[in-house]
Amino acid sequence: MTTGELSATERRELEWLRKENRLLRTEKEMLLRIATEYALEHRNPGPPRGNDG
Repeated sequence: MTTGELSATERRELEWLRKENRLLRTEKEMLLRIATEYALEHRNPGPPRGNDG
């Protein structure tokens, strides 16, 4: 093996890590969307504003 080449084990590990990374990014995106939707549905609009200034 020359410098810079990956062994078969390293290639398998790299492939696994890339798949895991893709999955984690997808899960993160889903959780962010769920949290945002929840926050928007349950936000407190605050006290009503009057016209007296």
